[in-house]
Amino acid sequence: MDRLQHNEVGFILVNATALSSGGALTILRQFVTHAAFTNKKYIIFSPIGVSLEVHANITYVEVDTKSWLRRIWWDSFGLKRYIKQHNIESELCISLQNTSVNIGCQQLIYLHQPLPFTTVKYVFNKQTIKYFLYKWFYKFFILLFVTKSTRFVVQTQWMKAALAQSGVAEGNISVFTPDIKLPDGHHNKRSEQTQLLTSEQVTFFYPASSLFYKNHLLILDALALLNTRQVNKKSQFAVTLAIGDHPVFDEKVQQLGLSDNVVYLGVMSYEQVIEYYISADAVLFPSYIETFGLPLAEAGVLGKKIICADLPYSRDVLTGYQGASFLDYQDATKWADEMESVLGQQTVLQFSPLSFAQCATWKDFFDFI
Repeated sequence: MDRLQHNEVGFILVNATALSSGGALTILRQFVTHAAFTNKKYIIFSPIGVSLEVHANITYVEVDTKSWLRRIWWDSFGLKRYIKQHNIESELCISLQNTSVNIGCQQLIYLHQPLPFTTVKYVFNKQTIKYFLYKWFYKFFILLFVTKSTRFVVQTQWMKAALAQSGVAEGNISVFTPDIKLPDGHHNKRSEQTQLLTSEQVTFFYPASSLFYKNHLLILDALALLNTRQVNKKSQFAVTLAIGDHPVFDEKVQQLGLSDNVVYLGVMSYEQVIEYYISADAVLFPSYIETFGLPLAEAGVLGKKIICADLPYSRDVLTGYQGASFLDYQDATKWADEMESVLGQQTVLQFSPLSFAQCATWKDFFDFI
């Protein structure tokens, strides 16, 4: 990482100290990739130990905000003090991590955390307590240092509407779609193994983490229902989990006798995920809390059959796509019915690819700032 000198002028500040893994880290890496091609200079305050691309116009400053208290302190006092100590002059600060910061210049907030804005209700228990705190307190920190001139960027129209309902002027909210990039040659890849799997069994693929709102348990209930019906093909539910990642899921697999139906794929590279999209007969996405739902976009671009939760984010991402079925995220019977319809197909379902050509993307974002 580069060392910052004193008396820096003309930099765009980027607050990204909490973007250390998962989708959040993807946002940071996409930002860096596109920022490198601009004629602007950036100081990115990044998480400790995260490897990022090195570019001449980007300076990294690692900040330890692994605890909530440290992050609150940094956003409220630390960043402003650091800028003063190093005599940094900037006209714009971009927060890539949802929350506003205490700083004396124009602020742009990239908001990708849906929890404070979702209307979905879920049970309060030991597993969900952290998310209750997110829902009821996180919005306070999102808006804490917002002024009338603060601009927001969100990923979907539903998030724009939800944010506007919280009091932010619609004119200050812009929608930009994240990158949806697939490896070269992916259109023509359908292996002999894929055809064999399709003829003997049907594979339903769900690329998601073990977070409770990803709703894996609903699919287990649907599979249990399918196993009571007279169907000619075996259902295979492939998940990007390892045994032990989701103990409640593991226990239910055993209770419902689904060991032969569930395939634990564990952590996969992006290329492996794309290969599995291609080989799967359908992609499932029962998650009920998302801001965008990148797997929906990826599966749609590949023309796959998609069975997903009927919620604003999925309707938004899959607008106009003919290969999607939208279902109640709590109704296992409807999911079993739709999965059974896939089992009854004689050939692999393939649809005209979803296009994001008309959507504003990262390139437009950098023109915007």
